[in-house]
Amino acid sequence: MIIGTAGHIDHGKSALVEALTGQPMDRLPAERRRGITLDLGFASLPLPGGELAGVVDVPGHEDLVRTMAAGASGMDLALLVVAADEGIMPQTEEHLLVLEQLGVPCGIPVITKADLVQDDWRELVSAEVAARTAASRVRFTAPMAVSARTGAGLADLAAAIGAQAGHRRERRRDDLFRLPVDRVFTMSGAGTVVTGTAWSGSVDTGAEVRILPGGAVGRVRSIESHGVETERTSPGTRIALALAGIARGEVSRGSSVVAAGAAWRPSMRIDVEVDLAPGVRAPTRRTRVLVDAGTAETGGWLVPRGQATPVSCLAGRLSLDRPMLVRGGDRFLLRSASPVRVIGGGVVVDPEPPPRSRPGSGSEAGRIAMLVARRKLGVPECEVPWLTGLPPRSATSIIEREPELARVGDRIVARRVVSELAGRMRASVADFHRLHPSEQGMSLETLRRSAGAPPWLAEAGLQDAVAGGEIAIDGSLVRIPGFRPKVAGGDAIVADVVGRIDAAALTPPDAKELGAITGRADIAAVLRVAAAEGLIVAVERDRYFSRRALDTFVTALQELGEGGEVRIPPLKERLGLSRKFLIPLLEWSDREGLTVRQGDTRRAVTSRYAGGAVSK
Repeated sequence: MIIGTAGHIDHGKSALVEALTGQPMDRLPAERRRGITLDLGFASLPLPGGELAGVVDVPGHEDLVRTMAAGASGMDLALLVVAADEGIMPQTEEHLLVLEQLGVPCGIPVITKADLVQDDWRELVSAEVAARTAASRVRFTAPMAVSARTGAGLADLAAAIGAQAGHRRERRRDDLFRLPVDRVFTMSGAGTVVTGTAWSGSVDTGAEVRILPGGAVGRVRSIESHGVETERTSPGTRIALALAGIARGEVSRGSSVVAAGAAWRPSMRIDVEVDLAPGVRAPTRRTRVLVDAGTAETGGWLVPRGQATPVSCLAGRLSLDRPMLVRGGDRFLLRSASPVRVIGGGVVVDPEPPPRSRPGSGSEAGRIAMLVARRKLGVPECEVPWLTGLPPRSATSIIEREPELARVGDRIVARRVVSELAGRMRASVADFHRLHPSEQGMSLETLRRSAGAPPWLAEAGLQDAVAGGEIAIDGSLVRIPGFRPKVAGGDAIVADVVGRIDAAALTPPDAKELGAITGRADIAAVLRVAAAEGLIVAVERDRYFSRRALDTFVTALQELGEGGEVRIPPLKERLGLSRKFLIPLLEWSDREGLTVRQGDTRRAVTSRYAGGAVSK
């Protein structure tokens, strides 16, 4: 559990943490000299159940809101500190707005310096704080008054903190590991050390990790949590990682540590849903902003899409000055560039939107479908957890149930894309039949190449069309089911040509000769149609035989070969054929498996033929 402070400068946040934990907060000499907090402070707090909670103390100065936001980004419970002698101040309001925009789930209003005022004044301040926090989206308890100097109320506050332990954010161990870095230093014997709150997932000692943005890769040398060395991290806890192979200059506050093999990419363009602070006018054009996400900050431009709703919510796109690691579902803070003040926040809808696409939202399943649908080629399945913010197992379960999605190899695509591709393929085959009516079908490879899609997607469209009965595959050809090749003159001309070939028995004319005999310029097409219907068989490229003639030839093979060696002279004498016709017939019988070539001789395999069943 991560507990953090919030509130106006000099309202006693650091003193409160020191009183609760017994650990000094202001570690920098400048902080001790000036008496104000300039950077994040960290401590451990034992809870009543024995759990150790991490405590993050943030600065309250108006110029240090960026640092405060970095500390607030991982909080489960906020202690909103208000001094009894001053009440709600400007930075109280701004820090409360930060807590709301970053989605901190619950909080305890703490009235500090209670010993400096009389009871009636303290009650007045407490009533003011209660009224303000009651209107907040953060789930606040009733205010509690304490004194860090006298210790009054601290025991009750500690008990209240323990009671809130069950309301922490859900952080799953089986999710992608991410550690936004809030502090970096070097240590003798450990090398580069980074600290932060583990937002999700876990990492083991010895695991390979990557720094993003930047890309430096190293190894986890050791892990520490609350001063105790451990072998594995837990999400939602303060941890320190000693990193081997990563130099001090390759990581800083704002970097994130992730598992080296996980699919993460820093973003330069983000689709978002923005929630504007009360009183902030909705931007109508490109607006300069500062963006705080996790422990990182960068400048950017907010481009709104459409009009803001009455509750000041709008969709938009952020174009960032520098890459920032965000994930679908992450919350972020927006500040105006001049004057610098918090103007709202929001949630990441798409951490890497296509250039020309409009933002969308919806349920978890709908969000996956939207993210996939706006990408024509879908997304690798390994990137879905990063894009959506869902743990890998949850994302996989939704993908398997969602009818709008299809898994193609290692990618997830919109089923509509596959269906439309299947429809275009059917149309291509139908066009081919119209333009080439005598062809049995379109080349399978030609269809794949003409699909206008990567090979893996073209294959998915092809299989979808086959499964839907829109096209049929015959060997290397594709056709529309029920299609029959045809030529001018129809069945009559086909029957005439087949009759001439049959009459010629084992010495049929070739295609050129048939063309001269019939006067048909399209004789090759007529022969293909007859062959497709099984009426004749191509023994050579331009010479076809009737089935009756081939039966005669095969019968001679059976009788003269007697299941053994086939001798050409007896076969030639029996059939009365010249080598011009006999050799092509023997080569055909080799291809059909009726004979086996062994050097200069052939052996008959009579069991392969049952009469009249030669292949087409």
